[in-house]
Amino acid sequence: MLLAALAMVAAGQTFDCRVASVHDGDTMRCADGTRVRLQGIDANELNGSCHISCARLSASAARDRLSGLALGKPAQCLSTGKSYRRVTAWCAVAGSNGSAIDLSCAQVAAGAAVIWRRFDPNHRLDRCTPGLPPPMIVP
Repeated sequence: MLLAALAMVAAGQTFDCRVASVHDGDTMRCADGTRVRLQGIDANELNGSCHISCARLSASAARDRLSGLALGKPAQCLSTGKSYRRVTAWCAVAGSNGSAIDLSCAQVAAGAAVIWRRFDPNHRLDRCTPGLPPPMIVP
C-alpha cells in the first residue's frame, strides 16, 4: 500500500492526510499509510544526532510539538518529491481560529527544527523566525 501511495502522489500534487502518527519532528504518517517528510526543515534525530545543525529543542520535544499540532487532524499537503520511501511535502493544518498553520514553519518558529536551505531554495521559511507565531501557509 505504501508504494502505491508514493506512486500516486507526484511532485506538485496536493493531497489530504489525516495524521495518524508522528515519527519525529519532521516526519509523520497519514491514515492511508503514506509517510510524509516535511519540506525544507530538519529536526534533531531521535538518536541525538543532527544533519546540518542542531535545533534548539530536543528530538523528543520536537516530536511532541509536531504531535500537538497535527496528530489526529486532517492536513492539506503539496507534494515536492520523495525521500527514503517518504513523500516530501509542504503541509498545513487548521489552527484554533481556523487559519492554516504551515507545519514546517511552525516547527522552525518553535525552535523544533532548523531551515534546511538545500530543500528551501526559494527561502519560503525565512519568514518563520523562532519565537514568533507561525504565519499562514502560502502555496
